[in-house]
Amino acid sequence: MKYLFTILAIAFLWANADLFAQNSYQKKGDSINVETQKTNLGTVENPLMQAERLAQEESIRLDGWLSEVVWKRAAIATQFTQNRPVDGAPSTQKTQVQLLYTDAYIYVGITAYDSAPDSIKAPLFRRDGGETSDWVFVSFDSYNDRRTAFTFGINPRGVQRDILMYDDTEEDLSWDAVWEGKANIKEYGWVAELKIPLSQLRFSSREAKQVWGVNFAREISRNGETSFWAPVSQNDNGMVSRFGRLEGIQDLDEPRRLEVIPYVSAELTRVPNSETESPYISRNATSSRVGGDIKYGLTSNLTLTATINPDFGQVEADPAVINLTANENYFSEKRPFFLEGNDIFQFGNTRTFSRFGNPITFYSRRIGRAPQGSPGDADIDTEYEDDPGFTTIAAAAKVSGKTQDGWSIGFLDAYTLDEKLNYRVESGEEGTLRVEPASNYMVARTKKDFNDGNTYLGGFGSAVHRSLNGGYLEDYLRSSAYLGGVDFEHNFLNRNWVASGTVSYSTINGSRKAIERAQESSVRYYNRVDSKGLSIDSTLTNLSGFATEISIQKQGGDDHWLTSLTYSEVSPGYETNDIGFQNRADYRSVNAGLVYRETDPKRLQYFEHWFFKGTAWNYDGDMISNWYNIGAFVRFKNLWTFNYNSNYNGYRVSDRITRGGPIMEQAKHINFNTNINSNPNKLISFNIGTYQRRDAAGEFDNDIWAGITFLPSSNIQITVSPEFVYQKDIDQYVTTEDDDLADNPYGQRYVFADIKQHTLVTSIRLNWTFSPTMSLQTYVRPFIASGSYTNFKEFNEPGTYNFDVYGKDKGSISRSDEDEEYTVDPDGNGQAPAFTFDDPDFNFRSIQGNAVFRWEYMPGSTLYLVWQQQRSGSISRGNFDLGRDFDGIFNAKPTNVFLVKLSYWFGS
Repeated sequence: MKYLFTILAIAFLWANADLFAQNSYQKKGDSINVETQKTNLGTVENPLMQAERLAQEESIRLDGWLSEVVWKRAAIATQFTQNRPVDGAPSTQKTQVQLLYTDAYIYVGITAYDSAPDSIKAPLFRRDGGETSDWVFVSFDSYNDRRTAFTFGINPRGVQRDILMYDDTEEDLSWDAVWEGKANIKEYGWVAELKIPLSQLRFSSREAKQVWGVNFAREISRNGETSFWAPVSQNDNGMVSRFGRLEGIQDLDEPRRLEVIPYVSAELTRVPNSETESPYISRNATSSRVGGDIKYGLTSNLTLTATINPDFGQVEADPAVINLTANENYFSEKRPFFLEGNDIFQFGNTRTFSRFGNPITFYSRRIGRAPQGSPGDADIDTEYEDDPGFTTIAAAAKVSGKTQDGWSIGFLDAYTLDEKLNYRVESGEEGTLRVEPASNYMVARTKKDFNDGNTYLGGFGSAVHRSLNGGYLEDYLRSSAYLGGVDFEHNFLNRNWVASGTVSYSTINGSRKAIERAQESSVRYYNRVDSKGLSIDSTLTNLSGFATEISIQKQGGDDHWLTSLTYSEVSPGYETNDIGFQNRADYRSVNAGLVYRETDPKRLQYFEHWFFKGTAWNYDGDMISNWYNIGAFVRFKNLWTFNYNSNYNGYRVSDRITRGGPIMEQAKHINFNTNINSNPNKLISFNIGTYQRRDAAGEFDNDIWAGITFLPSSNIQITVSPEFVYQKDIDQYVTTEDDDLADNPYGQRYVFADIKQHTLVTSIRLNWTFSPTMSLQTYVRPFIASGSYTNFKEFNEPGTYNFDVYGKDKGSISRSDEDEEYTVDPDGNGQAPAFTFDDPDFNFRSIQGNAVFRWEYMPGSTLYLVWQQQRSGSISRGNFDLGRDFDGIFNAKPTNVFLVKLSYWFGS
C-alpha cells in the first residue's frame, strides 16, 4: 500500500476573542499585598513582563495556592484595562500575574481579586466547554511573529481551556495541549496556578535569550467584563499584534517533543430482531480496534502528527435532516484528529463582511466518507446487503510549523482502504462488490509573513488519487483531482484596513462517463437546455476551472464606521468536491456592506447596525442573486442581547431549480429574523427567536425556536432547545419527463408541486461534571418532519414563474392508492403520452440519543464509556399529526451501540 506521510503544516496559534488588555510590569515582595509594588517598566500600550527562573533546588507544588517562597520574589503584572463593557477603562477588579520557568515548564500564578467573592461565577463543566464562567488566560506568542499565539485558560473550579490563535485575530478552539492547572476560591477572590510544558509551545532553542509576545486576560462573568494586560480596544482589529513583551527566559534546552497516544476500543452493536433477517446482520455484533496517535517534533519549528487506524466512536452522530434539494447537506467536522489544526488548511476566502459564498477547498469529512458506490449503480438487484457505512482510514498524518523567518507550512496526507460490500440476490447467490476504491488525499498550505505580520503571501495545493482499476466505479468516480492556488492579505493604516485576495485553479480527471456526470452535476448543469455558453461534451476526460475573490475591508478604527467590498467569481468548470465542499460554480458576484458600531453607547453596553447589498450573475448573464439586508445587534447593560435581520430579494432567476431545465424567475420576497437572549449568568436563562418569510406568489416560512438553560447546581447544566417550522412552497421540484409534445422548445415536461412542510425538532442536553477531569454528557434529539404535496403542475414558460396545474389548467391527474403513485395525462385526450411518478408525501420521525462518560485519568490519557441509540421510521401520509408521529418514534425498535475506549499518553 502506498501510504501518505510527509506533512508540513502551518503553526497557527490562538488567543481568546475577548481576552487581553493592559498592564505594566512591577516587582514586589508579596504576591497578595499589592500595596508593596515598587517598579513599573514599559508603558500601558507596550507593557513588559519579566519571567523568573527557578533555581535548581527550587520546585513548585501545583495546588492552586501560590504558597512557595519563590512566588514572593517573582515579578507581577497588574493594572488590567477593559475591552468591554467600558472600552479603555481600568478593570473593576485587581488581577496579578506572575511567571516562573525551568528548562521544562512555565509556571503561571494568577491572583484574581474580587470585592464580592460570593458573586464569582464558578461552574464545573467539561474541559473546553463553553458554559458561562469567570476565567483567566495567559497567551504566548513564542514565535514572536505578532500573528500566532498559544492560549491557556482556567476557571475558578479548575476547568481548563486551550486555544490557538492564528492570523492575529482568528481562533482554533479545537487545539488541545497537554498541561495542568489548579484553582481555589479564597476570601479575597480566587487563585490559579498553571504548569505548561515548554514542549507544548513552539520556539527556537538556538536563541540564548527568548523574546516572546505575551498577554494576560480576565473575564468577570457577572458584569460581562473582559480585561487585558496589554490593551485591546473593541475598535481595534489586532490581537496578537497588540501583545506585550516577555523577557527573562534564556538558556533553554531543546524540549523533547514526542507524544505517543495508543488506544484500544471495544464495541457492541445491538440491532432490532426485524433487521436480523439479513444474513449480514447479527442481533449482537461485536468489534474491537487498536490504533494510536503520534506527535513528534521533527525540528524546533516542525511537528509531525500521525494517526493509525483511528477510532471516532465517541463522536456525536450527525443530526437527522430532510433534504429536498439537489445539493448535499454540509455537516461540520467532529473527529478530533481532523479538527485540531484544520484552520491551517483554510483557503479561498478573503476578509469581508459579506460574500456570495465561495467553494470550500478542504472539507476533511471527504476522508473516510460513506462509500459512493452501490449495487444499484452496478445494475445488481440485491435482496440483502452489508453496508459498511464509512470508508476505513488506514493512516493519516500532518506536519505543521512556522520557521523563524516567517514561513508557515502545513501538509496533510491520508490513505483510505478499498471498501467492499457483501450482498445476496433473490436467488440466493452471494457476491462482493467494491463500493469505494483505495484513495490517497493530500493537502498542502504555506504562508510567508512580511511587514511585522501585517502582510502575507500564501499558497495552497491538494490532490486526490483513486485506485479505480476498472469496473463500474470508473463511470461514477473521478480517478484524480488537483487544485492549486495563491492568496494574500495586507493590513495597513494601523491594521484598520485590509486588502485580501485569492485565486485557484482546479482540474478533475476520469473516464468520459465520469466527466460527463461531473458536467451534469447540480454544481454546474452543463446540460441546462437554455444556456448560451454551456453544453455537454461527452468526449472530455478532464474538466478544469478557476475561482477568485478579492476584497477591501475597513475592519477597525475610532470613527465607528466599518465597510467592505468584495468581488467573487467561480468559472463553470471549477470543482472541489473530491476533497472540498461546493454547491455551485458558474457565477460572478459583487457584495458591499456598511457597519456602524458604538462600543460605549449611553444606555446600552454595545450597539451595531449594518446594511448590505449583494448581486450575482451566472456566466450567461442571468441575475441569480439580488438582495438587500439591514440588521442590528444590541447588548444591554443587564447582559441581555437582541438582534434582527431583514432581507429583501428583488428580481432574480434560478438556473438550478429545474434540474438542468430552463431558468425560472423567482418571486420577490422579504424575510425577517430576530433573536433575544437573556443574561446567561442567571440560574435560568433563555433565548427565543423567529424567522418569517413571505413572497409575492404566496409562499411563506414560519419558523420559531427557543432554548432554556437550567443550572440546578454548579456542576449540572440542562438545556432544552425546541424548534417548529411550518412552511409552504409552490415551486417544489418533483420530476422531469421527456415529451416532444411538451409546450416548450426543449421536449421536456418539468413537474412541480405545492408542498406544505412541518418540522418539529428538540435538542435536550444534560451535562453532569464530577471533577475538572470527569464528566457525563447526554444528548437526545427527537425529530419529526412531514411533507404534503398538492397542485401538481407543469412549468409552462421559461424565464417566468408560470405553471399549469394538472386537472385544472391542463390534462388530468389521478392517484393509485394501491401503488402509491400518480398518473398524469398532460393533454387529456391529446397525443401526449401519460406518465407516472411515486407519491412524494412523507412523514419521517427519528430520535437520536448519546451518552458519553469521559475521564481524563492522567493528563492526556482518557477513558470513554459511550452509549448511542437510534430509532427511526417513516410513513407516506404527508399530514402532520404530533400525537401519532411522537408515538411512532418510540414504537420504532432501537439500535444501540455500546463503546469502551481507553487511551494512554506517553510524553513530556
